[in-house]
Amino acid sequence: MSAAFSMTITLLLIAVFLLLTSNLSNITYHIEDALTIRATIDNVVTDQEKTTLQKKIEKLPHVTSVKLSSGDEELAAYKKEYESNDSLFSMYEGKTNPILDAFIIEVKDANNVKKLNAQIHDMKGIVKASYGGEETDAMIQTFSSMRTGSFLFIIFLTLVAMFLIANKIKMSIYTRKSEIAIMRFVGASNWCIRFPMMLEGILIGLAGAIVPAIVTVVGYHYVYLMLDGRMMSEMFRLQPSEPLSLQVAGILLLIGMGVGLFGSFFSTSRYLRWKR
Repeated sequence: MSAAFSMTITLLLIAVFLLLTSNLSNITYHIEDALTIRATIDNVVTDQEKTTLQKKIEKLPHVTSVKLSSGDEELAAYKKEYESNDSLFSMYEGKTNPILDAFIIEVKDANNVKKLNAQIHDMKGIVKASYGGEETDAMIQTFSSMRTGSFLFIIFLTLVAMFLIANKIKMSIYTRKSEIAIMRFVGASNWCIRFPMMLEGILIGLAGAIVPAIVTVVGYHYVYLMLDGRMMSEMFRLQPSEPLSLQVAGILLLIGMGVGLFGSFFSTSRYLRWKR
């Protein structure tokens, strides 16, 4: 029971970090997927030159698509973004609109956006090219670092769980050394002695994984509904509770049984090697 309880605590922590890592990956993917370069076009550029410039940008590596957004469309986007103060932009409607046309450029890989932004910025006819700058890079880098750290911590917790199971099986072996000696005398092979211990380790791991699996499914569903599927804004959307929580629950059960299996296998093998 003590080994199963220790496994339960460890697997609960693993569940939290699995959910965190999965959602960080999802958020990072959405940020990178929505990452675009906005290139403002000089007002002296003719329509024909805009078409030529658009084709030139489309041929650049890592560019997915290029869309021309007129000054009126840009104004409408600003009004939508600042909906509470859209009256501030009303004076610019019509011929008095000072907002320049722009190219909206979608990029394949966020790692290439900085270099690509510099290339577009230096093109003739482009006044300015921007994508969010260092703040966007820092945010993506932070999420990637957190994701890597969470993954490493999951590996550490798995090793801790394996150590707990191994110690429990080791104590079981010491308390049963007389029975093991009798099995040896009557001709039992190492696998005949090892198999019950491995089965015990699997059952301990499974017993320790049941509660974390249930808590993961119920708890994550509750958190998802409570936060309405997002953190702070639409940009940071959480993964739906299904199938994510069920997948994590399945992983916890597999980790529990796998850790119990390998922990007991190594402990039993070491003891049998010492007593050979």
